[in-house]
Amino acid sequence: MQENDSSPGVQPGLRYPMMEVTMEKQPRCKKCGRRLKSPLSIAIGMGPKCAGIKPTSGRSVRIQSKPRSRTAYSDKTLVQVQAPLFTGELPKKGLSKRELFHRRREERRRLFETRLPFQCGLVLPARKPLVYTPLEDGSWREDYSGRVISHERLQQYLVRFRFI
Repeated sequence: MQENDSSPGVQPGLRYPMMEVTMEKQPRCKKCGRRLKSPLSIAIGMGPKCAGIKPTSGRSVRIQSKPRSRTAYSDKTLVQVQAPLFTGELPKKGLSKRELFHRRREERRRLFETRLPFQCGLVLPARKPLVYTPLEDGSWREDYSGRVISHERLQQYLVRFRFI
């Protein structure tokens, strides 16, 4: 390295092998030296003629860039291990719609038979949950409207519309 470099913009005592591109200088073509204006040409470092890209050739070049956060992180913060949120075994693949439907139906059937509150769907204009709560006399109360339904009538309804 040379100690006596007095060019403007260069720190004394340091020698730079490549010229740093700044916004003050216009980028130039590596081959012919013309000024580059389009972002594609600037990314390639050559103009379309020197790069062999003609408008009629049919070749197209795309530049894909990822947005940067512009934040520098140290290596220590990147190497954090998160504790697992679920300790059991995870399913290998997602369940199909049919399988989800069958599981929900079986869960409703189990709750109905054990006389526990269960949700049967949504009341559409208000999009409120339709929940049935068991009463002590053996009947069920619909939480949305407060209507009381006998056990047999609710069972007929749920079987007819395939809720259980």
